[in-house]
Amino acid sequence: MFEQLLNWHLRKHPHYTLDNQANSLSYQQLALLSDKLLIPIENHLGAINVTYGFTSHSLLRYILKNSPGDMAPDIDQHASMEINTKGSRICKRDGAACDILVAGYENRMDEVAKYIAQSLPFDRLYFYGKNKPIHISIGPENARYALIRHTRSDGLRVNKKSAIGSATAKLFDDL
Repeated sequence: MFEQLLNWHLRKHPHYTLDNQANSLSYQQLALLSDKLLIPIENHLGAINVTYGFTSHSLLRYILKNSPGDMAPDIDQHASMEINTKGSRICKRDGAACDILVAGYENRMDEVAKYIAQSLPFDRLYFYGKNKPIHISIGPENARYALIRHTRSDGLRVNKKSAIGSATAKLFDDL
């Protein structure tokens, strides 16, 4: 699982040539992400494909320059516990995050989101559509905050509905 979390960028950003190594604190958080979320999902539902994983400072700079898109590195937990060139944490939240697809559920990711919301400890879960990867994170608060985002006709992602705590278990019932 660590290989996917660290090397996801090789498929998506093949021209990036630097390392994507995690510091020791990030590595600990990635281990928790793997143990508490990814392995249980894989054991219960099937093989996981990490479509966006850990993002070191240098990889983040590369992505922001070459394909920025809809990103929020200061809160999305993909940079985990990494430090920028000014010595400040990139992400203001503790923890670690990744975006995943599950084999056999590529067009039913709502079922994966529902399983996570009902069964696993998580900090953030962002759902973008039944046929899109979902964003999941782990953190010390494990706030169990889930957000459904919708893509408008102009391509902009907007927030649709959200829930926190035990209410997330029902958020994916009517999709």
